[in-house]
Amino acid sequence: MQKILRRVATAERVAAKRAKTKDLKWFKKDKKATSEQQKQQLEMVKEEFSAAKQAIKDDWELGPLAPRRDVGSWAGAKGAISEARYAVYGGITLAMRNRRCQWAGGAYNLNLATGDRVVLIDGPDKGRIGKIAQIDHDKAEVVVEGLNRSNIRVQPELRGENDPPVINMEIPIPISGIRLVHPIKDPATGITRDVIINQLVHSGMMHDRVSGKRRWSRVVPGLNISIPWPKKEEPEIKDYRCDTLRIDVEEKTFVPTLLRPPMPETVIDELRNKYSRFRTRHDPEYIARLEAEEQAKEDRKKLMESMRTPLQELHRAERANKKKKGKPRLTLEMLEKIGEVMARNLERTRNAHALPEASSSSPTPTETATAPPSDTTAQETQPPPPSS
Repeated sequence: MQKILRRVATAERVAAKRAKTKDLKWFKKDKKATSEQQKQQLEMVKEEFSAAKQAIKDDWELGPLAPRRDVGSWAGAKGAISEARYAVYGGITLAMRNRRCQWAGGAYNLNLATGDRVVLIDGPDKGRIGKIAQIDHDKAEVVVEGLNRSNIRVQPELRGENDPPVINMEIPIPISGIRLVHPIKDPATGITRDVIINQLVHSGMMHDRVSGKRRWSRVVPGLNISIPWPKKEEPEIKDYRCDTLRIDVEEKTFVPTLLRPPMPETVIDELRNKYSRFRTRHDPEYIARLEAEEQAKEDRKKLMESMRTPLQELHRAERANKKKKGKPRLTLEMLEKIGEVMARNLERTRNAHALPEASSSSPTPTETATAPPSDTTAQETQPPPPSS
């Protein structure tokens, strides 16, 4: 069990390491793409600033001889920014989003919604109040109705013949450049007036496990005043002449009966494919075609089996003859022969067992008595005396 747990722990560590490596790879790739896009945006801004400075310089120095830049396909587009600069460079990091949304409760649980009244604290429309028309959570930016508008150049390929070369539209504003405006009653004077709210916090956070949605209240810290969420406007549904009336929908036009099917047979083909293998009822023509295909496969299989080599024919004939003879039967002579062979094998086995027993009962070479050596032999083996 411990071995299995170690293997599981090792597999989890390896999987976590691979996931971390993969996430780091995508993070670096995304960061590189964002950095390149930022560089392109900055270079484009520098080029436009340089061109504008040069145009001012030419107008000042050359006067009526200065080259005209508001002619041709870009006539009437002087001062408009490029459409590539309209969309701010790609996604920003979570830290940057949190810094932008710090006063509104952070990027995850933003205390702003579409329809809130906000005031701009930066830009050409500083101090003006408008409603939030759109919120971009990925970039922590908002679009305010009627504020922070600018002229956007449109390429000739994207506009019609009579369309102007520029479009005046709202440009997104970072959330750090706006503040919430809400009417609050002064307890001292009893007068209700718009107040700029510089800080919002969460209160009463609730998480719905079924839907996965979170709900909370936004409160002004210090004053403990709850700011209500803006009411969602119901979309206006326009009626058309081709719409089905409710009285026609509620009219009962079908009475079930056993004399006819509840729906046309063609509806079944629309609900499920006419030739689906999951259907339980098929057309006779379709069934006949399937049977013909199966029969053709069987005929082809039999034809392939009939085409044999001479060796295969020989083996087939041998198997047929062997099958015709049937199972072999033992005769009396064969039984006697089998008995003799079994008796010889038994005798051979007994002799093989008796041979080791006989060798163990005989005296060993160490127990046999050896005759003492004779004197002559001892004298012959003695070394000669030393010479004087």
